[in-house]
Amino acid sequence: MCVKFEGKLLKDGRYWAVCVPALDVYTQGKSKKEALAMIKEAVELMVDRKGFFVRVNPLPENQFVLRAKEADDDKYLIALMLKNQRAKYGLSLQDVADRLGVSKNAYAQYEQARSIPSITKVEEFIHAMSHNVHVVLDVLDEARVA
Repeated sequence: MCVKFEGKLLKDGRYWAVCVPALDVYTQGKSKKEALAMIKEAVELMVDRKGFFVRVNPLPENQFVLRAKEADDDKYLIALMLKNQRAKYGLSLQDVADRLGVSKNAYAQYEQARSIPSITKVEEFIHAMSHNVHVVLDVLDEARVA
């Protein structure tokens, strides 16, 4: 699996705001280059796993793609997304587990990156957190991300 998250850059006065909405991570820098370095560092610090690194690949129109440097590390980005989205909606592990009809421990396995959910499961998780949020799958032109 190769999980990629789309991010956006926005000139905000003297600074460049940068975000990865699916991960609910936001920061800024004095230049585009600095902003992209800051979002990379922010995600790596939030994952807090020795040897975990992300790549940030700029795209046209102030967009970029963020992905784990190693394909085996996708589970840490998925876990971060699930944790941050759950927190964003003010839900406990038990709240999400109850909405899914599973045990708290079963759901926690995904947030701890001990299990990797299928795309269908990710969609179920996100829908359990908010009925107004949807998972969008997109075919990404790898030539644009190189």
